[in-house]
Amino acid sequence: MPQPVITLPFVPAQLADLLLAPAADANALHQQLAAQVDPRDARRLMAAAHGIAAQRLWADAA
Repeated sequence: MPQPVITLPFVPAQLADLLLAPAADANALHQQLAAQVDPRDARRLMAAAHGIAAQRLWADAA
């Protein structure tokens, strides 16, 4: 069954929330984001979101 298409946010902090969600698929999020914006911009947004998600995970672990 195909995944429903939603408009992803262009804010790295909001994308980080999606990455930290259970059963999140970073590749699927990147592909969908790249379909919405330029692929280079999608990579930049995802890289920033991954950094924020990692900071949140480290903060929760401390």
